[in-house]
Parts: sequence; structure tokens; C-alpha cells
Amino acid sequence: MLRSLSKHLSDRGPHMAERVQVERSQDGTDNLFEAIYSQRAIRRFKPDPVPDEVLLAILEAATKAPSGSNTQAWAFLIVQDAEKRAAMAGFLRSAFEGDAEFQERFAKVDEIEDPSQRRMLQGARGLLLALDKAPVLLVPCLHHAESPAPQGLLAGSSIYGAIQNLQLAARAHGLGTVLTTFQRSFEVELRDLLGIPDEARPVALIPLGYPDGWFGPTNRNPIESVVHWDAWGNQPGG
Repeated sequence: MLRSLSKHLSDRGPHMAERVQVERSQDGTDNLFEAIYSQRAIRRFKPDPVPDEVLLAILEAATKAPSGSNTQAWAFLIVQDAEKRAAMAGFLRSAFEGDAEFQERFAKVDEIEDPSQRRMLQGARGLLLALDKAPVLLVPCLHHAESPAPQGLLAGSSIYGAIQNLQLAARAHGLGTVLTTFQRSFEVELRDLLGIPDEARPVALIPLGYPDGWFGPTNRNPIESVVHWDAWGNQPGG
């Protein structure tokens, strides 16, 4: 008989999901697990500027992530300039308006019955149409990626850990983020606008700012549904 997760952890103290309780908040935190459990996608931002020293502290935290063979094959573009943010927003709107699949996906967002799904897609639509309302746009790039692979999924393993560090550090400072790949829709224009060289590959576009909304609990599948002990299918409580 398979052991339940709670029984397995009973001699190690309470299950983490039971110990970590978070409330809605706009404040920063120096508690790692509070940051993890309350980090959520923020798609609406206050116009308040973000101090340069805070941005540098967040990006320094990003660089503490592991990378293949410690190559640290990353670079981070910080876009605060209002004209450049407006240009990026315009490129994205043009791509969105010319994509029939996107148009169809968002055409009936306001009619979705599931309130959580409806709010998420309404927020995504608002961000698509007004990207420059975020006071900062971050563009992480793979730069001279060689390990563990220069292309494909494994190449991303050398930067997406840094991106998660970035987002958690932002949360610690009371700043919201959302991980997007919007840059794929206008990479040619983005490279020209920001002078990105050929050996650098933009892998994300992350709006950042003080949230016009809340950090707080997130909805995730229970841990028992995604854990397999020693072999696939051996799940807690199974």
C-alpha cells in the first residue's frame, strides 16, 4: 500500500502546504516561502517608477541561479524609456491585431463562466493591448549559450532558473511580474529597437512594476497529483 504524503512527512513536521499561509497583500517580504506561495502573475501595474538600485538588486539575485557548466550565458535588458516601451507596445498590438487565432481566443473572454479563467484572460488581453503601462519591461536573453545546449529546450535550462530568481526577488521587493513570451511576436523589430546582437536570443518579456492588484494565495493542483515515488504511477494516497 502506498503511503500518503502527510503520513510520509509526519515525522518531519507539518506538511509545507499546511504550514505556509499567505494573505492578500501588496507588501514586500523577506520570507522565502511567503514569496513562493504568494507570487502570482501581475498584469496591471501602478505608474510609480521603480528605483534603479532595486532593479539592480533584483537582477543580481537573478544571476545567483545555476547554469550549465556555470556559463552564466545570460544578459538582461531593462527598458524604462517611455518611447521605447510605447514602441514595444505598438509592435505587440500590431502582431495581436493581425493574428486571427489570437483574435478568436480573446473575442469572447468576457463571456467565460469560470471567474478565475475569465479574470486571467481579461488581464492578459489588457496587457496585450497596453504593454507600456508597466513602468519597466525586462528582456532576458541567452548570450553565447554553449552548455548544456546552444539551442532548444536544454538551452533554456541555463536561464529560466535565473528568471524565477528574478521574479521571486521582485516579489520580495513588493514588485509584480508576469512571465510572457510576447517578444516572439516582434523579435525582428525588438532587435532593431534595442540593438540586440545576433549572438543574444531574447527568451522572455517580463513586465515589472508595483502591482495594481494583490499578491496572495495561488490555485495549484495538489502535490499528491504530481508526485510519483520511485516509479511513475506510485502516487501518495494511491
